[in-house]
Amino acid sequence: MQEHCGNLTGSPRPRRLTGSVRRAILPGGGGRARVHGRERLLKFWARRGRGHTMNTLSRRTFLRTSGTVVGATLLPSVVFSGRARAAGNELIPRKMPFPPNDEFGSYEPTITPDGNTIYFARFAGSGDKRVLGTTTDIFVTRRIRQTGEWPGTGADWTPPERLPDTVNSDSIDQEPRITPDGKTLYFMSRRSGNADIWVTHKQPNGEWTKAQSVGPNVNSQYTDHCFMPLGLPGEDDTSVFLSIRPREAGATPTADLYTTRMEKGVWQPATRYESKLLDSIGLKCRLNGFSRDGLVLGVVSVHDFGKFHTMLFVHYDPASKQWKGPIVEAPFNNPAIDGACPMFTAGGDKMIWSAGYDRGPGPVSTSGGTGSTYDLFWLNTSDIVAYYKAKAGLS
Repeated sequence: MQEHCGNLTGSPRPRRLTGSVRRAILPGGGGRARVHGRERLLKFWARRGRGHTMNTLSRRTFLRTSGTVVGATLLPSVVFSGRARAAGNELIPRKMPFPPNDEFGSYEPTITPDGNTIYFARFAGSGDKRVLGTTTDIFVTRRIRQTGEWPGTGADWTPPERLPDTVNSDSIDQEPRITPDGKTLYFMSRRSGNADIWVTHKQPNGEWTKAQSVGPNVNSQYTDHCFMPLGLPGEDDTSVFLSIRPREAGATPTADLYTTRMEKGVWQPATRYESKLLDSIGLKCRLNGFSRDGLVLGVVSVHDFGKFHTMLFVHYDPASKQWKGPIVEAPFNNPAIDGACPMFTAGGDKMIWSAGYDRGPGPVSTSGGTGSTYDLFWLNTSDIVAYYKAKAGLS
């Protein structure tokens, strides 16, 4: 059974959208998402060499790997609208400088409200000998020169540092999430045997307390991971996470979203987060929500049977209190390269994530704590919202 975003092989294959569900979220009936053709992908990569955007793959490198891209069947088992399928290149990820990027890479970052501190996981397989054991540890990088436009240059950031052993262990430690005050760090760890949510607190002297499980109201005997802010208006104390547990006693464990609310310093018993739209998206491993420019946008990270991660955009309707479509695929998704599991600043102005766009196809991240080398990318969320509105016909 899978522990985290790396590999959800324990999840049953989702059914295709049919009937009223399909009509409700896909105006016009939609159509199957198609893997990009070779020439279209060549243009896709060739346009990414400007400023802090992605570096350009050489034609030789592209042609060597494009057989994997074109022949892949790694897209999520959902049906996209025609408008989403025809997405162009208006939304181009921006690459962070070097550092915080380096030769060892990063995975599943989280960022403080001011954008000046980034926590992320790092795979031992990347070659960084500071990672304890053979899986993943959590690292941090800080922007120490804060003049000029964010994110600045490599001279503005510290080289990544491993968090102390009060936080990390010799087991899998990843999926960090820093709270808006910068004093509490949640993450997923397997140190207790199962994949569970753990927490550590930053003291006035800057040291972190010994990490502890968040407790049985959230964690179960099954897999629990990707503990994120729900991101809905008025729900600042609510978190959402993914758990592979039975919906009822005696049932087969399924991968579902759950929510829990903080009351008087205690996380309350988790309940399944029911959404017709979100339940229809198979192979999801994370939900992030944020409000910007009059829209509540949801980013659903998905994968196909433990292979490469991609992102889908949906939106939330406060009036009906329902997540709605159309489902719009991120235009920078590449079915042969990992790129998902984002986080947002508390104010919702920036999205940050890790991806292997410039490094080409590599080892798939797995439940065993192994993976490839990824770089940090970012976008202004206003640009994401504008893109979604245009593709969804909401502008």
